[in-house]
Amino acid sequence: MTTADETRQGPNASGRMVLAFIAFSLVIIFVASFIYRLERPTLEVHQQKGQGGMPQGMDAAMNGPMREVMELMQKLQENPDDPGLQMAMAERFMAMGSFDRAKAFLDKLVKVRPDDPDVLNAMGVVSYNLNDLDGAKAAFEAILAKNAEDYRARFNLGLLYKYALGQPEKAKEALSAVIASPKTDPETRKTAQEELETKPGS
Repeated sequence: MTTADETRQGPNASGRMVLAFIAFSLVIIFVASFIYRLERPTLEVHQQKGQGGMPQGMDAAMNGPMREVMELMQKLQENPDDPGLQMAMAERFMAMGSFDRAKAFLDKLVKVRPDDPDVLNAMGVVSYNLNDLDGAKAAFEAILAKNAEDYRARFNLGLLYKYALGQPEKAKEALSAVIASPKTDPETRKTAQEELETKPGS
């Protein structure tokens, strides 16, 4: 879903924001491998067959993220209130781009873990991708209210200000704080510096 802000800024800006959000969401550090495993086999679905005559793409998908989702669902049937399993399900669906399904699990998690930064960060990423900018902002701000030194949340908030909310001064303030924080890892600091030096859409 594209917002008016994203339309003005062009696809590069919104695309970069989504990628940056995903890259710096520590709860889904395995996103790239999931997406690769999910999408890559579809390129060969009409060319080769898997076991039992099943198209190779479908066969690979069932042995990849979908299989893991099914296994987690089975475990959830046995332990429906397990927060760890709910978080794992949310992560899998986020990795596959099924943000509405991920949100269903995060909505349950946030009730029992309202101050968990991983849950709130995931909720922020999901809210952004569902075009709920206020929800995304609230999630990242909630993390910072509990821990002002959480550079991950501040970085994501900076991107939100820069690309989606059209507030460059607040974006500059947030990204500068990420760069200045001694707790920020080198890669995030480098990326924050690059974001500080570029304009949306460039």
